[in-house]
Amino acid sequence: MPSEIKNRFAGWQWEAAIILLLSFLAFFVRIERVGINSLSEDEAAKLAAVQEYRHGHFAGVNSEHPMMLKTMAWASLAAGEHWNRVAAVHSWPSLSPEGWLRFPNVLLGAATTAVLFLFCRRMMGLAGSVAASFFWAVAPLPVALNRLAKEETPFTFFTLLACYLYCRAQQANTDQSARRWFDLSAISFGFSFASQYIPHLLGLNALAWLFAGRAGLNRGPSRFSYKRFFLVIFLSCILVNPVVLFPSNFNAILHWLHQDGVKHNGYDFDGMLYVNLPSRLFAGVPWKFYLWLILFKTPIPILAAIVLGSILLLRNRRTLPACFFLTLGVVQLAGLSVSGAKWIRYSLPLLPFFFLAGGYAVQRTWDRMREWKVSPALVGSAAVILFVGPLAELHNWSPYYPFYLNPIGGGTRSVTRHFAPDEVSEFDTREVAQEVCPSAPARSRLATARPMSMTYYLENCGRSDIEVVPLYDLHYVPRDGDLIVLEPSRRFFETQRFFDALENSGMSHREVPVGPVLASTVYLFDTTVAKQIAPELTLSQLRESPTKFHTNTQRPDSASANGIFAFLRFPERSKQ
Repeated sequence: MPSEIKNRFAGWQWEAAIILLLSFLAFFVRIERVGINSLSEDEAAKLAAVQEYRHGHFAGVNSEHPMMLKTMAWASLAAGEHWNRVAAVHSWPSLSPEGWLRFPNVLLGAATTAVLFLFCRRMMGLAGSVAASFFWAVAPLPVALNRLAKEETPFTFFTLLACYLYCRAQQANTDQSARRWFDLSAISFGFSFASQYIPHLLGLNALAWLFAGRAGLNRGPSRFSYKRFFLVIFLSCILVNPVVLFPSNFNAILHWLHQDGVKHNGYDFDGMLYVNLPSRLFAGVPWKFYLWLILFKTPIPILAAIVLGSILLLRNRRTLPACFFLTLGVVQLAGLSVSGAKWIRYSLPLLPFFFLAGGYAVQRTWDRMREWKVSPALVGSAAVILFVGPLAELHNWSPYYPFYLNPIGGGTRSVTRHFAPDEVSEFDTREVAQEVCPSAPARSRLATARPMSMTYYLENCGRSDIEVVPLYDLHYVPRDGDLIVLEPSRRFFETQRFFDALENSGMSHREVPVGPVLASTVYLFDTTVAKQIAPELTLSQLRESPTKFHTNTQRPDSASANGIFAFLRFPERSKQ
């Protein structure tokens, strides 16, 4: 008995070391230059909400989203301000405000690595668990999404944690132990709802265990108490998200569900502009969006493991990994594909269960290799391909992880071709402001599809005199001297008319690159030039919004970063 306890303790130590190693790897990958991209519109809204929180205003602030992520961002920014002051004295490394805003998601993204390992260990061996958690740690898609201050990261972390704790409860030996694990799972589900108002993954977890019960994979009679479980979920959610009880917040959620707050619409997918609303179902962005996403943005070795694991799990459905893959993997993918609204970040809760399938394939392959006594050289070669290959690819694309495409997706030749609205839109607002601030005339007007984040960066460079107007505002009519920012990644039905009118106008403009792509072009609007090149184009026509639901918006090839820095200068700013 003592030797058995000693061996078990040594095994726990070994696994704890693996968890720490993989979690640190995931953290360092995600924290590297995390502040390089500008604030997105959603992140700018969260930063504004944090400022309101600091003044004691909680109700009615960014109300369509729960407050958990904003509360964590508040704490992170407060700690970051203190750290940066100390770091400046001691020459320690520090983060920008963008980095501190995203820091909680960096931590939760890295912690998801540990939770995925523990979850997989309840269903498979060490090799498969290591592989699945490694895939999460280094795959460019989750890395890119965890580096944004958006709700999907905490939602994915707490949902996966809840599924793991629920699994522990189902596999517990005693009623008391099961009750404790069920309570912890309910708390985690409550935190996931306080991160994002999405309840259906709770149902998919229950569906997984329904399949498991029919396959005889859970223990004896159910020790689950519905009343206790849902009461704990409710209390946990209210504890960390009390603003949901305010009528103003509840009304904001209803307005969001009815799409009342939609000010612009359109997703440029593979060169075609589509309606991007949940209610459109199959009439919105094509159903193949998420299949292409996984196919194009997953490193080939990881993708091969996922495909093999999916086949094995679909053939061997009477296993616990198969139950979770079918429900939280396949069923969730089908639901996302049917919805008319599609964004890359919506795929994040899906990815752990596809990596679970990849880990299952690795585990089965490892078991067969041991059974067949395959030579260590062959095993080592397979390990190098599976683990070193994705790491090398991640390094090559650093820090532009959102741009990543594997050879199937076209690699560097096809950057921003398929998913530009998600890949580029968070990158260059800061750079545009830096170009505009030194030379724009006093009290200029700047039209952009990113008004909140642009206002933030213009104020940071001391140009609060510049009036920022939404380019997608149907009442906006350009006038002489307006600065109009065209961002191909934020091409909407409401802004398409400006692309049609300005791209070949010959008006004075500057191009703003980000890494390997041309992200934005800033035009100095000239009514005289507009009338010369298109006399039939009137200002009233610029007021009109296209009525077509599908617009061909083929983009020119991404410009090289070399050779687009010779910008035309705007007139110098007049003295105040």
